[in-house]
Amino acid sequence: GYFVRGLSGAQFAVPEAVELLRRPSVGNGVRSAPLVMTVSDPANVFSLPMPHSSERDPFVRWRSRRALLVTIDGVVTLMAERRGMRVVIRPDSPNDVVAEAVQALVAHLARHAGRDIVVETINGRPASGSMYLEAFQVAGFMRGMSGVRFYRKV
Repeated sequence: GYFVRGLSGAQFAVPEAVELLRRPSVGNGVRSAPLVMTVSDPANVFSLPMPHSSERDPFVRWRSRRALLVTIDGVVTLMAERRGMRVVIRPDSPNDVVAEAVQALVAHLARHAGRDIVVETINGRPASGSMYLEAFQVAGFMRGMSGVRFYRKV
């Protein structure tokens, strides 16, 4: 049968599966490790085609099929497009959560890219003037004229 309308392939799951996948996997005040995935990953339940569901997260509106999502405790905290050039951070995210998400993004991009990582915009504004600049600097980014750059170690 089909579990998610609009997605092809055999899909088998109980109706509660989407909410179980969205639920944080760690409890007792301990945050789960950040998880980085592409929006096209079959495990991505955050942008499933459920337009009439009140539980659909309005923050998750990716634009490209190569976009990356960083989740912490079952919540999409950060989205990145164009190899990290454009980053969107969930509003009102605490700085320590943003820093964890950025570090996970850097680790993922560094494993899959052979060059420096350049972030030009954060939430649609120049990255070098972002209120989240400190979180990027903690992850190893250097401030530039308008963006921030993570120099890949050789």
